[in-house]
Amino acid sequence: MKMSKARNRQFYLLGFTDAEGCFSISLKKEDTARFGWALDPLFQVTQHKNSKVVLDMFVQELKCGRIIQKSGQPDILVYLVDNRRQLVEKVIPFFDKHKLVAKNDDFQKFKEVIEGLENKMHHKMETFLQLIRKCYEMNLDGKQRRYQLEEVLINIEKRNPQRL
Repeated sequence: MKMSKARNRQFYLLGFTDAEGCFSISLKKEDTARFGWALDPLFQVTQHKNSKVVLDMFVQELKCGRIIQKSGQPDILVYLVDNRRQLVEKVIPFFDKHKLVAKNDDFQKFKEVIEGLENKMHHKMETFLQLIRKCYEMNLDGKQRRYQLEEVLINIEKRNPQRL
C-alpha cells in the first residue's frame, strides 16, 4: 500500500515539529490588560536558512503563518503562527488529527489555554489564574520563564484585590 505525497508530508511535518517545534504561551506584563498580564500563544518551528524549504512546507500545509529571520541570528529562520484565529482554525486541527509524540503533552496544554481564551476565561480572575497555572505546566514546567509563577500570582492579587 502506497501512501500519498500529502500524507507523507503531513507525517514529515509532524515529526519535524516533535524535533524542532515549540508550542508556547508568553505571559506579558501589560498595564492595559484586565489583570495587568496578557497571554500570548505562539506556534513556531526554527530552521537554518539553507533548509527554508521545510518551513515553506508548513506554510503550504497549514495555509497560515509566516517565515521571519530570527532576531540576532541572520542564518536562522522561524516559521511562526501567532494569530489566535489561525491557531484555532489551522494549527490545532492539524495536530489534533496528526498526533505528536514528544510534544503532545505541551500541545494539549497549549490547546486547553487557547480554548480557555476563546471561551473568555481570561475575563474572570479565578479562571484567568487557572490559565496561567496551565501555562506554567508547559515547556519543562515553566523553567525558562522570566517570572516565577508565585511572583505573577502575587502581582495579580496585589493589583486586583477587589476581584478576589
